Amino acid sequence: RGIIDWDEDDGWSKVRTADRAPNTIARVEQGRRQFGKNPFLIAFYGNAKGGRSLDRPIGTVTTKDRYALVDGAWMRMLTRHEYRRAMGFPDWYELPDEHAVSVKLLGNAVCPPVAQFLINQIK
Repeated sequence: RGIIDWDEDDGWSKVRTADRAPNTIARVEQGRRQFGKNPFLIAFYGNAKGGRSLDRPIGTVTTKDRYALVDGAWMRMLTRHEYRRAMGFPDWYELPDEHAVSVKLLGNAVCPPVAQFLINQIK
């Protein structure tokens, strides 16, 4: 929940659109059964069948957009800044302006808290 930029107003679209994949609609509907009117995440691909609580750690950040935030009848993909926070990078950590490039870099990265733990163990 702490990674979400609730002031982000770009990228939102209706859940039900003519070109929305049936599997995406099914994941949203299952998420609504799980979480009611509360916002939740869905995975755009993979084995996930429903929603993911915002109070649960996000799953693996991959090199391509994977997670969408669903809030009522609207949804949007997570931003590169939200992915950055999810991985434990500080807000001052600069990313390229291109969303896809940033997501690819983050998906190939090691989470800083994990790297720090490993370095401390080696010391």
